[in-house]
Amino acid sequence: MIGFVRDVFRVLGMPCREHTALFSKQLDEPLPPGIAAGLRIHILYCGGCKKFRAQIRRLRDLAGAIGQELDSGESMPKTVRDGVLRRAADQSKKI
Repeated sequence: MIGFVRDVFRVLGMPCREHTALFSKQLDEPLPPGIAAGLRIHILYCGGCKKFRAQIRRLRDLAGAIGQELDSGESMPKTVRDGVLRRAADQSKKI
């Protein structure tokens, strides 16, 4: 219990730029309960972080939808599908 409370207060004391990193990490893996609770409390009063979290969740959902569309290949024209895959491959090389 002490660790949970310590994590909550640690997160609440962080600057917003550190919260954005935690929001991104939270998309990939579950965060410890105290850190997750601290983030939930923080977005109650920080509109910027609340908006950022909504935006990265939306981007994740859109990317997933595009990925499913590319995998199914049913409704997307072949030329569009090939173009998206080519651009994704080009972007991957830049990373």
